[in-house]
Amino acid sequence: MAGWVAGVSKENGGVMANDSINYRKDYAHIQFTEIQNARILVVDDKRPNRLLLQALLERGGFTHIQLAESGIEALAIIEQFKPDLILLELLMPYLDGYDICRRLRAVPAWADLPIVVQSSLNRAEDRVRALAAGATDYVSKPIHAAELLLRVNIHLQNRMLLNRLHLYHERTAAELALAVTMQERLMPQCPYVRAIHDQLGISLAAHFSPSSELGGDFWGMRCDDQDRLVLWLVDFSGHGIGAALNTFRLHAIINEVTFSGFDPAAFLAKMNRRLYPLLPTGQFATMLVGVIDQRQNHFLYASAGATRPMAWQPDDSRPTLGDNVGLPLGVIDNAEYENKILDLNLNGRLFLYSDALIELPIGHGFLDESGLEEMIIQHKNELDAPCFLQALLASLAATGDYEDDATALIITRER
Repeated sequence: MAGWVAGVSKENGGVMANDSINYRKDYAHIQFTEIQNARILVVDDKRPNRLLLQALLERGGFTHIQLAESGIEALAIIEQFKPDLILLELLMPYLDGYDICRRLRAVPAWADLPIVVQSSLNRAEDRVRALAAGATDYVSKPIHAAELLLRVNIHLQNRMLLNRLHLYHERTAAELALAVTMQERLMPQCPYVRAIHDQLGISLAAHFSPSSELGGDFWGMRCDDQDRLVLWLVDFSGHGIGAALNTFRLHAIINEVTFSGFDPAAFLAKMNRRLYPLLPTGQFATMLVGVIDQRQNHFLYASAGATRPMAWQPDDSRPTLGDNVGLPLGVIDNAEYENKILDLNLNGRLFLYSDALIELPIGHGFLDESGLEEMIIQHKNELDAPCFLQALLASLAATGDYEDDATALIITRER
């Protein structure tokens, strides 16, 4: 039986177990080597003490050791030597260990440097004073060799792990910055917006700000085969990396569509069928898509649970709110949608936005549609679209902070 168990282990799990053991050995070796290669600065005004500490450290396997006979010398060589740890005597003339700790902690580059102080002072208040000055640890004299080496190794290991954590954060920040740039490029850029204006006489100003590094909102536009401007605004549930990945998914699907004889309701149904099998349970997207038909003087649109679009003429007292009836994308596989119409005559404006704008916290409630409508009324006489959007966003910012990704589009029929 014992032989059989050993055989099973070797055949089915032995390779994996051996790989795991080898990995741990390799990692431990790398970790040990990295610690042994650490640079240690010994600061003590008494030469016998410096030599004793050097001998103890060398016995522990450390080879990169620098000696300083005063605090002044230590501060003079620290930038060049770049220690990973300092062994510091507290009681020294001219510049004592307390002053050295305070000076080093005031420099960002040395804020996390392990400083192990040594002293013959054994009172609790002496330890507290040293730690308050910035010491990492306190070793009492006479020095116990095993204890000293153990503490040095522990603090060097912590520093190594902290350095790796900093590198991980730097790499993650760089990757997130790249992802943010990629996501921003999903949305129409200024040259394309200007080209649409030159071709159709429709101007557009846009704002997008994710609630975290990455967001779940995006918008887009395209001309169909009848010189009509197709617009869409998408808001995926949640935010962060998961929501951002969903925006890339849907953007890729939209790019496969031929905008010929465009029908908003049929478009939403198609997007839903494509998106439904791709989204995990509980994830969905609201979407508003429509087409500005300048021959018919209207905005033909369909909604998948999106916010209600708003349209107005310069002399209107308040905007007209559209409809938002329709299931979000990804809820069921066979959802159907209905086309709606908003009048949009010459010089008319259309405002599309994500729900972050109407979910701004106010007291015990939210801004809601009526609150956003009142803000639009305050600024709607601003003829310049970017200035209108900037003023509206300033009013929203004065109200509170967004708790979700925020997107806003103002579209104007200029000719």
